[in-house]
Amino acid sequence: MHTVLQWLLSLLLLVMTACVSPQRPKTPSEKIAAEPQNEFLDPGHGRLRFCVIRGNLPAIVLESGGSENASQWKSLQPEIARLTGLAVVSYDRPGFGDSELPSSPYDATLEMQDLKVALKRLRLANEVILVGHSYGGLLNQLYASQNPKSVRGVVLIDPNSVEFVDSIGGARVLEKELPKQLPEPVEANKRVLAGFERAIETFRPTAFPSDVPVVVITAGKPWWPTEERNRLFRAAHESIVRGNPNRSLVVAEGSGHRVTADRPDIVLSAITNIVARIH
Repeated sequence: MHTVLQWLLSLLLLVMTACVSPQRPKTPSEKIAAEPQNEFLDPGHGRLRFCVIRGNLPAIVLESGGSENASQWKSLQPEIARLTGLAVVSYDRPGFGDSELPSSPYDATLEMQDLKVALKRLRLANEVILVGHSYGGLLNQLYASQNPKSVRGVVLIDPNSVEFVDSIGGARVLEKELPKQLPEPVEANKRVLAGFERAIETFRPTAFPSDVPVVVITAGKPWWPTEERNRLFRAAHESIVRGNPNRSLVVAEGSGHRVTADRPDIVLSAITNIVARIH
């Protein structure tokens, strides 16, 4: 049940931690990976903590699942930088980690616009590869639809989708399954939850550009409490790649929803695969 709750919060709540360092570009041949360094930026609606390992473009932007923070990428981020030689960015979404909690209602469109502004200030916005876990996949979709010319590739890790939410009866069904006591940070989670239905409608008309390569990683182990939910979740992943030669589905054997923890090797392989296809 804990894993299911984690996914529900991952679907409804937003999180990310990040770092930025002024180091010279790393190359794949270097054995010691750089550690991300903190940088605080205010792109217009509150101060956010970013963390970038400097490198070549396209920059790899890591989008955490809901109720997560950039610690989700703590071990993976340096390794991604080492293997690819590219800049790698993670960050705390508003109200989570060390980023400020806004007083305004949750607005996914505005938050992705702020992400673009911040990436511009970091000189990393012109070319990006998006990597998103769970709810982060929906945010990736929104960002890509807002900035189709800058997105070079996408890796979705057991992603949420509007199709899945619709297939189980809509956002309100998921909201009813959340516990009364939300995890910390409570106020940030409440803010996102209050705007979740509107966020789903924001995501609904968006799509990844058809010519952008996309790898979808799906959990190999069923983790939803019912067979039907697991079937619908997998079907939604298959739907993302169906009929597009630029897209592929990878099964993370032995992993539940937290693929970044259970099978980091598969995540690294998918990212390096996308980088190779781009180059």
